[in-house]
Amino acid sequence: MKSIKIMLLVVFLFLFGISTIEAQQEKQNQQQNKSQNLHKNQGMDNAALLENLSEQQKEMIHEQREIIKQHRELFKKSFNEEQLAIFENTALSKQEKHDALMLSLTKGQKAMLVDHKASVQESKQQFKNTITSEQRQQISSRMQTNKETQGVNELRETMKENRKRRGKN
Repeated sequence: MKSIKIMLLVVFLFLFGISTIEAQQEKQNQQQNKSQNLHKNQGMDNAALLENLSEQQKEMIHEQREIIKQHRELFKKSFNEEQLAIFENTALSKQEKHDALMLSLTKGQKAMLVDHKASVQESKQQFKNTITSEQRQQISSRMQTNKETQGVNELRETMKENRKRRGKN
């Protein structure tokens, strides 16, 4: 009798384990499909958004991106050996690298960051001043859709991937 109970328990646990694994795999597949569909849709949204911008606005965005790239390059060139070692250390997480770099920055480097942040804010404000209420509504609805369909971390990852793709183009 005892051996039958043990065998039934083993069979039950085995079946339960298989169903759990299948559920996890199904959930991962759903997340991958959702992510792929979002990337496809976002590419269309970006294209549609760019179509609705004037040539002047498109040029302004392009110039802002170039300025940001230049600021990043200048900032990275200002790193000393210790900071480069932190930056290139693959054993540290992104947050650990950030924290370590922030602690090691010189006054000049901190001033560069402040200037860069002010420049970006100014550029954003200049762009906001050029968009129409219709364009503002489109941007707002697109951002709301992204917030509803993606978690915060997924949205960050999507933004990073988009920046990487823009950098390659």
